[in-house]
Amino acid sequence: MSILRHLAPLSLIALLPFANATAATQKFVGAGGTVRLAYPSTLTPTRNFAGRALMTSGWRTMWDGTLPGRGVGIVRFWQVAKPTDGQGQVTEMIQVGFSRSTAVIARCTTDGLTSANSRRLADRTLGGQRWATYETGDAGMSQQVRALTLRSVIGGTCYAVDRITYAAKAGSPPPRNAPTQAVAAARMDAILKSVKVGRRR
Repeated sequence: MSILRHLAPLSLIALLPFANATAATQKFVGAGGTVRLAYPSTLTPTRNFAGRALMTSGWRTMWDGTLPGRGVGIVRFWQVAKPTDGQGQVTEMIQVGFSRSTAVIARCTTDGLTSANSRRLADRTLGGQRWATYETGDAGMSQQVRALTLRSVIGGTCYAVDRITYAAKAGSPPPRNAPTQAVAAARMDAILKSVKVGRRR
């Protein structure tokens, strides 16, 4: 039985309007203006693409044990939250990266996206572009990761968007003022929904 069935459900698209996820939003523009998104003013964009025990570091996540290849991390957002089941802590995150490497572009929508716990989903339209979409995850003794990974070649560049939920059951409790997992997830889902890639038309 797939380990994905034992992980907490990951909301793929925010059910709440973005305005309900946060009171104010900021605009982020990166990669020479080719990546644009909106994010809650309570979050801080970062270029720290560090990995974790069950998650590779770098500009895109890889789920088959291979390295991410040459590329650049554009932005990552993350928020520690109170898990739905009340144990440990959970981190909701989203990251965007790109590569202009010929080798990476040639296999942009397939490399690193399949593993024992992954499955191909129907292509998704995001910001008017078509994205190859996968759902994947992994689990250890006290940690679980679940991800929605989107890949697309746009304007001769490979773009990667990863929407990740990382739970550490044995981790320290989150700060008392941390949001619930549902609120943090809604914020990340709203960012995902706002992503636009490509030159302005």
